[in-house]
Amino acid sequence: MNKKIIFLICVIGIIALLSISSAIAKNNDVESSDWVNITINNINFQIPPEYGGGRNTSEDYLLNNVFTFGLVSMDNDKSLRDNYGYESTNKEVYDVEEMEIDGHHAVAYYSHRNIVNHNVTYLFFESNKTFYALSYDGNDVNSTMKKIVSYSPKSSFSKEKFNEKLNTAQKDYIENQREYEEAYAYEEGYRNGYSKGTKSSRNKHDDYFAYYLFYKLGQRSRY
Repeated sequence: MNKKIIFLICVIGIIALLSISSAIAKNNDVESSDWVNITINNINFQIPPEYGGGRNTSEDYLLNNVFTFGLVSMDNDKSLRDNYGYESTNKEVYDVEEMEIDGHHAVAYYSHRNIVNHNVTYLFFESNKTFYALSYDGNDVNSTMKKIVSYSPKSSFSKEKFNEKLNTAQKDYIENQREYEEAYAYEEGYRNGYSKGTKSSRNKHDDYFAYYLFYKLGQRSRY
């Protein structure tokens, strides 16, 4: 092999190693001696003192609200569907970024929330087969947030399994919302039309109402 090519390969390899080492060092340089301990889903996390003083339950930690700072566990498919599904289809999201954080598969959703008038980042990651959502006031995933993630056990899922779980959650959320909107439309149609319509129109709305009851019973059996 040409010596110049070998030299170039070596240079590229050295640059890549230096970049990786720099990223690791940057994460390790975060000063955490005064961080606060919190426990979520039997996992001990540490968070910066400026996020301390929030409400800590067995399933989540919140400071003021999820738009300020929050860490929520999603240990079942329904919770993952409702949380990830909502965020991944939110119209206020302006960017999405996949990443790996110290052995954790993760995906970040960046949005501007009109309700609080500031940027919010939702970082979804998996640890020991449980999904978590780390949300906070900010528009990037900095070393501090990566350090928080690093306190949890590493991912148990492969990257393919991680993506599959999230894609399924999003798909199920969209379907669930569609069914809810259909049921709501039938219910509103019955309420608005039954009391005002003619006898024939009321009979028609009776059919809608019967369908609505059938739909709701079927929905309960599915969830």
